[in-house]
Amino acid sequence: MAKSNAQLQKDKRAKEKALLERIGAEKRSLIVSKALDDALLILGERHDFEEWQETISTIVINLAAAPSEESARYATMSRPEMVVTEKWSRQLEEFAKTGAEV
Repeated sequence: MAKSNAQLQKDKRAKEKALLERIGAEKRSLIVSKALDDALLILGERHDFEEWQETISTIVINLAAAPSEESARYATMSRPEMVVTEKWSRQLEEFAKTGAEV
């Protein structure tokens, strides 16, 4: 039997409450840019994460709790240089206008 919308929402709130209790957090709004939100959603889909916020929150909490020797390697990681070609630039501009891939 299919669950009603009210039951789905109740289940969602219960799951969220359990997560917050598990990680010792309180409910707050997470304000992210549209680009970051889209990127995290894509990563979530690509790697079958149900809740990207849970994953990112857990990483950040664990990183903050780690000794400085362990967390320092993340701060000093090499970041590959990304060169945006003219073609990519046109594609990004078109995507920004239409929201559709070219």
